[in-house]
Amino acid sequence: MDSSQSGWWSYLGFRDFWNRPVPRPEPRPEPLLPNPWRDVEFSDDAYKKLQEEIKNHQPHPKASTTNILITGSVGSGKSSFLNSVLSELRREEFNGRVQNIQAVRPGAQTSVTQHLRCHTFYDKMKIFDTAGFKLEKAINATIILKKIIDGEVAEGSKFDDILKTKSSMEGDKIHCVVLVISIHNAENLDPALIRFYEELIGMLTETGVPCQLLVTLDKLVEKTEDLKDLYSRRDIKKKIEMLANKMRISMSNVLVVSNYFEEMKINKIKGTLLLEAFAQMLTAAKPFQERM
Repeated sequence: MDSSQSGWWSYLGFRDFWNRPVPRPEPRPEPLLPNPWRDVEFSDDAYKKLQEEIKNHQPHPKASTTNILITGSVGSGKSSFLNSVLSELRREEFNGRVQNIQAVRPGAQTSVTQHLRCHTFYDKMKIFDTAGFKLEKAINATIILKKIIDGEVAEGSKFDDILKTKSSMEGDKIHCVVLVISIHNAENLDPALIRFYEELIGMLTETGVPCQLLVTLDKLVEKTEDLKDLYSRRDIKKKIEMLANKMRISMSNVLVVSNYFEEMKINKIKGTLLLEAFAQMLTAAKPFQERM
């Protein structure tokens, strides 16, 4: 190679026109972490063990049932999560088919749920579903949620009527509150929504009611099989950490799921994530029941 060729080669690779070193671009980080930040097994045995763990759950003697409250803003994926986890919990009744127990209207600007609904399993667990709240009514939502959590709202009550009722009704005290949020909102989360969640989490902390943040990955991972790498994905962990920091909630209290959308039948990969999340909710409720 002559000097002119050598100079041209240096220009292309490592030197600029004036023969100055050209900085190399920073290497992109690997898409997968060296080790997953949470260990989840996606085997048939693990899936069945989760099913048995939930089925064998026993509330603390101070509580007749373990009561979980699911809440979130309009469009958070709350109803989709309920349909997904209820399809898993009632898999034998539905022959393993995905059911739309809760009405879902993609892109809807108002909540589909208008009454406090309760779903009971094995006579030992209850999931309570609230209306998705809108930010302009966040103050009302906080008051309504506090009344529900304190057991002052009866099942079937219409949310618009709860504030109008001065006397408390007989309801079930909540043992764990789950806030649902979409991972797609991680980078452009409305400051008003952050303030609402911070205030709600602060209220729960003061009263000792455990709180879990449920992050829905809906349509972020195209192939169900790729969900096995969920906890190794660097980009997903970054977004979840962003959400946890904004909400001021510990990563150990963050649950991650991918809901059923296009599927007609449940599967062990999404099912494992859904049941892992629900089993953690039951576990979080136990110490609170003991302190009642």
